[in-house]
Amino acid sequence: MSSHDQSEIIESIRKKQENIALVIGVTLAMTLAVYFFTYAMVTDKGLISLLWFMAISSMVIVAMLFRLQSVSFFVTRLWLGRRAGYREVFPLITATKE
Repeated sequence: MSSHDQSEIIESIRKKQENIALVIGVTLAMTLAVYFFTYAMVTDKGLISLLWFMAISSMVIVAMLFRLQSVSFFVTRLWLGRRAGYREVFPLITATKE
């Protein structure tokens, strides 16, 4: 595989990773917004198990937002990793921008 082909594949992987990061970030932020606006209702109704679920999942969501590049790279690797040209390129790149 030539370096030009590799650079095109790497660029398409970066674009896909950016798009996946955007979708994941918006989804997680909207989930946190829904949690914020429904917290009072859940507290008033006394749904303790739902409050625990919201608390634990919001901590996981915040952790995922801090590690968004790694999470999006993992999803990108799952999505594109089995394609023929991409299989050789994935070990050469990392999740962070260079």
